[in-house]
Amino acid sequence: MRVLILGAAGMLGRKLTENFVKEVGELFPRPSHLMLVDRSMPERPQSFSGTISCIASDLSVPGEAEKILVERPDIIFHLAAIVSGAAERDMALGYRVNLDASFMLFEAIRDLHEREGYKPRLVFASSIGVFGRPLPDVIPDTQIPTPESSYGVQKAMVELLLSDYSRRGIFDGVAPRLPTICVRPGEANAAASGFFSSIIREPLAGKKAILPVPRETRHWLISLVLLCGHCAMPPGSITT
Repeated sequence: MRVLILGAAGMLGRKLTENFVKEVGELFPRPSHLMLVDRSMPERPQSFSGTISCIASDLSVPGEAEKILVERPDIIFHLAAIVSGAAERDMALGYRVNLDASFMLFEAIRDLHEREGYKPRLVFASSIGVFGRPLPDVIPDTQIPTPESSYGVQKAMVELLLSDYSRRGIFDGVAPRLPTICVRPGEANAAASGFFSSIIREPLAGKKAILPVPRETRHWLISLVLLCGHCAMPPGSITT
């Protein structure tokens, strides 16, 4: 089994790679070939019995998707994205990375599907950002996406593309809608919800943390420990 992880140098990508190296779980067997791709060169994990390919590639550049599909991965984890705050500040960058790159990936798979019958499993990391306010305590599958940010719009658009390509049998796609993942280690990133990690991480390190929202603000969170236990998931979307 060949596994491709896009965005492998990010927090979630590194954790997912670690899970595949150590213990994948019941749904997927241990991969024979692990392909790690990111804009910056991903770190090569240790103690892996299969083959590992670490590739620096910008998926938003035309032709790059075709290159990373040369090995015909059986499973593709699409985690590559510009985070919410950065996508809001730079609209062109957000659409290029979060929408255009995904479309080029899907089209590269479609071309291989039509020529060779290639049909991988594709797990796209979507976001709770596809929803707008107000939200119920439990979000049902019938909840209509009404995003309030460019990031949420981009994720919702890729979800629709993924659904259509899956309907046509081009790939077997699934889009878990992830809430804020915390506590994020290291320095804060450009995610608009990054302060949810900061208000836990910084005090533990003896540093001051700023809460930029009212105390009564409610939000959905998940930890890396819980999330990566479900990275190899059955078809269907996850709502929170």
